[in-house]
Amino acid sequence: MPLPVFAMMLCTFCVGTAESVIAGILPNISRHVGVSLSAVGMLISVYALVVVIVGPCVTALTVRLRRAVLLPGMMGTFILGNVVAALAPGFSWLVAGRVVSALAHSTLIAAFVAAARDIAPPHKRAAAGAKVTLGIGLATVIGVPAGTLVGDNWGWRATFWALAVLSLLSTLLLMRERIPDPAPAEPAARDQGRPGEGGLTSLVPMALVALVIVMGTGGVFALYTYASLYLTEAAGFGSSAVTVLLWLYGLGGIAGNVVGARAADRHLSAAVLGSLGLAAAGLLLLVLLVHSPWAVAALFCILGAAYFATIPALNSQIVASAGPASATMALTVNNSAFCVGIALGSWLGGALLAGGHTVLSIPEAGAALVTGGLLLSGIGSRIPRRKPTSAAAVAPGAAIQ
Repeated sequence: MPLPVFAMMLCTFCVGTAESVIAGILPNISRHVGVSLSAVGMLISVYALVVVIVGPCVTALTVRLRRAVLLPGMMGTFILGNVVAALAPGFSWLVAGRVVSALAHSTLIAAFVAAARDIAPPHKRAAAGAKVTLGIGLATVIGVPAGTLVGDNWGWRATFWALAVLSLLSTLLLMRERIPDPAPAEPAARDQGRPGEGGLTSLVPMALVALVIVMGTGGVFALYTYASLYLTEAAGFGSSAVTVLLWLYGLGGIAGNVVGARAADRHLSAAVLGSLGLAAAGLLLLVLLVHSPWAVAALFCILGAAYFATIPALNSQIVASAGPASATMALTVNNSAFCVGIALGSWLGGALLAGGHTVLSIPEAGAALVTGGLLLSGIGSRIPRRKPTSAAAVAPGAAIQ
């Protein structure tokens, strides 16, 4: 792995850990700050809202900055947010720290993936981007459990300090490496983003891919959010086995990220349809084979692999749909779509349980939602798209199908 890509992966690992680690230290914060668990849960909701709503605005405002300035600057903002959270004298300051960190989230991940794709040769761009997003998978498997362990032993403030220090070290490593700027778009490529001219030819396919991301992610996270409930109440596992099975999901995700990236570099549409189809099948089989412990364990690993395989494939597809002049913004929209999907999945699972449905209704609904995304992706792949100009076709960041 090239050192610049490794540095970006470490930074993404920090960002991914910061996003999710609150769930592990939530009771600790509630006890020490003196607020309810539901109030502390706002730290997750507020972070997600800032990522989804403000993230694209930050990207638009910073799109003209050189990466040598943008990436350290955004990492500095992220580090500042963690320091504010670590020093927070009260709950409002803790919320403020989370907001500051979230401001950098979408722009950082989008810029890292775009930069990694630009560094790589055309036939390995999805794989290069996947090496960066692998940091998110590692955050799930290593970062969140480690952050929770730190919080349990040394207090929740220590978790934020550890994130700040590791992020600083990753940023210093990143600054030692030369990250190339994207090649300037040719006039024809810039025209594709103008409203009223070619803008709609890229906007509609990009919105379609974003909707597929929301549906695919929502279906998987409907179950993942309530995985503990499914595993203990429906599948009959003991509480001690839940952690092991979630680790299997994460390990499957790491493998799926690598395999999905290679598949996307070879045939993008097939990689998207295949990973979504495998996720839908996994969710449905978790209903049909719920009473087979070995099958459930294997399916959790497969589901993690299928979901994380969609990430590099859909990253490449949304960049391809947006055109070479809009790669970073497309990846920001991509990240926001994943966050919306996570929120949708959590809401869907909760709504089904609140409505008196059984736990098994969650993977059923998840499978239906992912299948909807699969069908929508299949329809979208048949929509004719304007052929790129020769300049656009070779621009860094353009996906190769």
